[in-house]
Amino acid sequence: MPTPREQFPKLVEYIKGFRATYLAAAGVKLGLFQKITASPGLTAEQLAADLGLHAPYLLTWCRTAHAMGFLEADEGGRLRLAPGFEPILAEASSPWYYGGALGLIVDYEARDLGRLPELFGSGTAVPFQARGRKFSEQVGAATAGLHTLVARKLLPEVPGLSERLSRGVKALDVGCGCGGFLLALARAFPAGRYTGVDVDRPALTSARKAIRAAGFARRVKVKAASTDGFPLTGPFDLITLVQVFHEIRPDLRPGILGECRRLIAAEGWLVILDETYPSTWADLRAPENSRPVLTAFSELAMGNVIPTQAEQESLLAGAGFSVHTRATVGDGFTLLTAQPR
Repeated sequence: MPTPREQFPKLVEYIKGFRATYLAAAGVKLGLFQKITASPGLTAEQLAADLGLHAPYLLTWCRTAHAMGFLEADEGGRLRLAPGFEPILAEASSPWYYGGALGLIVDYEARDLGRLPELFGSGTAVPFQARGRKFSEQVGAATAGLHTLVARKLLPEVPGLSERLSRGVKALDVGCGCGGFLLALARAFPAGRYTGVDVDRPALTSARKAIRAAGFARRVKVKAASTDGFPLTGPFDLITLVQVFHEIRPDLRPGILGECRRLIAAEGWLVILDETYPSTWADLRAPENSRPVLTAFSELAMGNVIPTQAEQESLLAGAGFSVHTRATVGDGFTLLTAQPR
């Protein structure tokens, strides 16, 4: 049986991770990682002067970032970003970029987690679409890399879909939010026509603005949906739900998938990228399940419930879909492809 002496370091490591998250988020918000990447060899004093920051605080940040492995420094204090972190912390266009997610964690998730003891007494929740436009835009920033990954890598790898995407498809993105995935699709496959639906009206305002700014207004549209259905007629060659399905209230999921079935073409594809909750207590500790386990906990205050594999497949079958493929992607995402029966 483990002793307290053996167990205590585990808690200490978790606390270190908490603090490292805030350190990294501060580096993103203040532009420190970008500046160091653009001008390697700066000292903390030069960095503070260039960015107009308080030098003693910044020196402590730099030393801590070096200790945590985010930065490299020589004995003269000349700084460089540690190899491999450039796309993660300094390149917002990279699919690896995590700066948006760090902002979501420290600005919103931390607030929710701090309220959990209170919420455990009431079971109340504030869903995504009731949190305002700034929150929706932060979620969009947090998922930008994922959108790029799905559009440019995962969708083209679906057997038989790549050629159709290149020729031009009529696609529907369910839960499109601020339009990030629609824009990623439009950039990757210019021949297509893309429509998004969401119940989050503030997010749709941001989506329309982004679509106009990108010059895609003729081939990318968004519409407000309701929990009763989508104001659309099909058929659509491709319907996607990208990190959205677990955010749909469980009692509404059959109806949403029913709408997808109504709108999809006979030979169309339904593609869902989401998370899958473990089915057993033993599976909760499997390393590949750490993402969905922690997502389920961190999103309690949003009312989100992550379905198990059996629940996903039962819902899809009930709506008239046959699952073609199921694959684990990255650090715990599930990619599902299905077609109408």
